[in-house]
Amino acid sequence: MVWGIDLSPKSTDALYRERDGKLLVELELHSLMQIFNSFDPAPFHEKELDPQAEEYIYNTVAEFPLKKPLEILIYVPPSEVDGEAGRFLKGAIRNHFSYKKVLTDIELRRLLQRGRRNMTIAIIFLSLCLLMIRLLSTLEEGLVSTMLSEGLIIIGWVAMWEPVYVFLYGWWPIVQKRNIYRKILSMDINVIPGSPSKVKLTDPRFSPDKSQLRVDGTEFVE
Repeated sequence: MVWGIDLSPKSTDALYRERDGKLLVELELHSLMQIFNSFDPAPFHEKELDPQAEEYIYNTVAEFPLKKPLEILIYVPPSEVDGEAGRFLKGAIRNHFSYKKVLTDIELRRLLQRGRRNMTIAIIFLSLCLLMIRLLSTLEEGLVSTMLSEGLIIIGWVAMWEPVYVFLYGWWPIVQKRNIYRKILSMDINVIPGSPSKVKLTDPRFSPDKSQLRVDGTEFVE
């Protein structure tokens, strides 16, 4: 799959090309700046990724188990492939997903803090409800006291639902999202000139014993 016009990732391995045992997340750029958010005024190496590029990378990685070997392969016009631009491109991708991971860590921490706070409030509220039920039980049994007792039981346990949901289910989607960002940060990012239709993955240029220019771990074909 190549990021371009169609950003709909497929769910089968057969739809993705493979190299050295790794499935490829391929992006084809008409220019280096295409991958960045055009409304972000930050410097080149600090700019946010284009939302569609980010979504494509994230959704593609999310399709596979976290242990599945993946690699990001970016095709750029040959005239724009040089060590400086390539280093900034890789750094920008790393910075973007590092920032996303930090935001996810903050989101998880705030969710758990809110869960603990709400759990404390809910337990105190439930205790008060049970205490009031105990006091109502000392009164003469009647329709009103029975309604109040039943209502307090329901209200007390309903108050427990939100914090219980946080600790049972609410934290997992955030942790999963953080794990995907970690996976992206651990993936190799390679930049090569040309387009996927013209570049064969069996090309000798991909062989490590051939002459390649490596800048900060990113491969650039001379």
